Amino acid sequence: MIELIYIAAPSYSGSTLLTFLLNTHPDIATVGELKWGTIDTLTYRCSCGERLVDCAFWLSIKARVEQKGLIFDFDRPPTDFRLHNNSLGDRFMRARNRGPMFEALRSTAIATLPNCRKRIAMAAKVNNAAAEAILFLQKGRILLDASKDPVRLMHMMKTGDYNVRVLHLIRDGRGVTNSTIKKKGLDPETAANDWVQTHRQIERLTADMQDGTHRKVRYEDLCRDTVMECESIFAFLGLEASRATLSMEDTPHHVLGNAMRLESMDKIKLDESWRDELDERSLRVFESVAGLQNRRYGYE
Repeated sequence: MIELIYIAAPSYSGSTLLTFLLNTHPDIATVGELKWGTIDTLTYRCSCGERLVDCAFWLSIKARVEQKGLIFDFDRPPTDFRLHNNSLGDRFMRARNRGPMFEALRSTAIATLPNCRKRIAMAAKVNNAAAEAILFLQKGRILLDASKDPVRLMHMMKTGDYNVRVLHLIRDGRGVTNSTIKKKGLDPETAANDWVQTHRQIERLTADMQDGTHRKVRYEDLCRDTVMECESIFAFLGLEASRATLSMEDTPHHVLGNAMRLESMDKIKLDESWRDELDERSLRVFESVAGLQNRRYGYE
């Protein structure tokens, strides 16, 4: 069984920073977001700077997966648990986690619809093979998947292939909402609601996990006291903190994810630009949609 750390969070919560920091521990192997959709293989770059299709590390992963008779296409490798065709089955596979009744319906639909059943089985095999390749190539013993998506986490847990520990990453919802508005063009209400719903899904999943297998991590704590927070995370993972350098610039990375992976990581700076950028109306909308949840996480 593969030891798996899964970072679960809404987008723009600081998962890339957390991934780079945890990757400085020699026992942890990671490529960041193991789930990805369609990419432009002519331009998309690994965090090492090479084009993904030219990166020797990723070519080695591809070769090791394909040695097992599986397909690993850089344009869209079947590592995510969906069909990408907006069919009824696809909608069931990617739908938000809504609780026991819906999950029973989802399981029935996936078991009944042949395309869903085949895709789930194939994704499970490719993820397992890719995980083994990453661990081998990076000489780690614990895989870190920073895909964030709670639905992917649910599917990964159902495979039975992983001993899962979850890092539930939280950032002030106003900061996430501000980034979502800027980068995705969503309106404040939709952005705030997405933040709330993603955290609710994560809480539903972790509520069914054993004590000691999930932990909340706050982005602000990670930025303000990086050493102490990382030591606490490593202790939770049962790892010797002193073996982690926390020197992100000096650690080789082959990480997929947002554009931050290509930027200099020599300094950690807390991003609270939302304080200047969110107008009063947006703040009122956020408060009506997500204020209670935000305060539950300690943000006033």
